[in-house]
Amino acid sequence: MESNNLCAEYPEFSKIINICDYSITELALVFIGTIFWVVVYVIIIRNSIKNKYVEMPVPAAASNLAWEFAWGFLFTTDMGLLFVWGLRIWFILDVFIFYNVLRYGDKQISTPLLKKYFKPIELASVLLWTFGFYFFIKEGYDTSMGATSAYIITIIMASLYSIFFLSSNFKQGYSLTNAWCKMLGNALMSVFVFIHYPDMHFLQFTTIVVFILDVVYIPLLKMKSQ
Repeated sequence: MESNNLCAEYPEFSKIINICDYSITELALVFIGTIFWVVVYVIIIRNSIKNKYVEMPVPAAASNLAWEFAWGFLFTTDMGLLFVWGLRIWFILDVFIFYNVLRYGDKQISTPLLKKYFKPIELASVLLWTFGFYFFIKEGYDTSMGATSAYIITIIMASLYSIFFLSSNFKQGYSLTNAWCKMLGNALMSVFVFIHYPDMHFLQFTTIVVFILDVVYIPLLKMKSQ
């Protein structure tokens, strides 16, 4: 009722923020969750310049950049122009992260052969993920704002954070603030999923998996950083 009343009263405003198909609560959850992730990105960029080490696991960096390119430029979220341009700004931030991944990301790799060809492998991964997302979205497997594909790669990212941290010799390159912001951002968007997609049980399942992985990562980071 809330969104329907606002939609009828401000029909033009719905082009900027889709108050017709999403409630104010749902929009607020996604918006605040996105802000937490912007904080994560900014800290990653700052720390990668300072430490010459990128916290984000390099396989996740490739899929992340591809997702943001797909939903920022190849397809358009139905949440309104504010969120369309938010995704594009998010992509720009991720370009800076990926630039530092190409510079310093091989420090996460211990296998000599993978280390030698790290840059072409990482660039090829972005290209492959982009094609994968294009077909996944085009053929109707995703939601209208990209939640399913987003949570698939978020499971990958949340898993790799713990794995790469445990195998890293540079523990000071990982941020506890980022771990909390990442968890809170994902948690808010997960609440949105349960409200807006009550019958999409696979999507709900992915949000639960991400939450568990995020929660496990925080004490792991605390213990190993001491």
